[in-house]
Amino acid sequence: MKKFVFLLVIMLYIQTIDAQCIPDRHSTSWYDGWVSCTASQSPNPDRGISHWIMYNFGQPYSLTTSKLWNSNDPAHLEYGLQGYTVDYSLNGVTWTTLGTFSAPLASGSPFYEGAEGPDFGNAIAQYVLVTALSNYGGNCFGFSEMKINIKTQGIGIEEKTLTEIVAYPNPFTDVLNVKFFRSSASLQAFAEIYDLTGRNVYNKTFTLPQTQGEVTLSLDDMNLVPGIYNLHIRYGKEVKVLKVVKL
Repeated sequence: MKKFVFLLVIMLYIQTIDAQCIPDRHSTSWYDGWVSCTASQSPNPDRGISHWIMYNFGQPYSLTTSKLWNSNDPAHLEYGLQGYTVDYSLNGVTWTTLGTFSAPLASGSPFYEGAEGPDFGNAIAQYVLVTALSNYGGNCFGFSEMKINIKTQGIGIEEKTLTEIVAYPNPFTDVLNVKFFRSSASLQAFAEIYDLTGRNVYNKTFTLPQTQGEVTLSLDDMNLVPGIYNLHIRYGKEVKVLKVVKL
């Protein structure tokens, strides 16, 4: 029994050494992160066959500053990104290029602090695509982690200053009504429906009513299979996401 307790103490001690003890720092494991050794077709057709990683946040956010930890495996520091591009999108289909950036070589130390990444400038997006352009040598490309901050006040999807939206009936069969409340001005808006895999299955452009009113989205020509979908209503810089069910 004593030997068992001693072994348990040693195991806990080793785990403590590897654990993350400093708040807001990435995993100190050298082997955590993204590595691509085979190029493939990018979600953004403009990037073609490339080494890429796409983040899906599940809903749109107003993105601000970021931080990037390069590949920190001491045996493969050369895999780390040297040059890369960043694109962002609301629907994973139409992309906007944020720019081309560079990242310094990682140190290989377990205390590696990373470097400042791109500033998204409050761009509203659900998807972020990072495409490797060059590395520090080797046949693979990678980085340990990217953290992107979001804006929780001011202009962004957290506000509901323009309008409130209700979709009904929910569940629906062929017709889905969208009712708008407290719309302050008439302007163009966009409706997009995504399945749970993130695939866009419906798009429609319409005009919001001046004060309050309804817009009918007829889905009988879309042949949607029964299931759960995310309805995105986008107007100006605001996005409302509603979960709807097709019977």
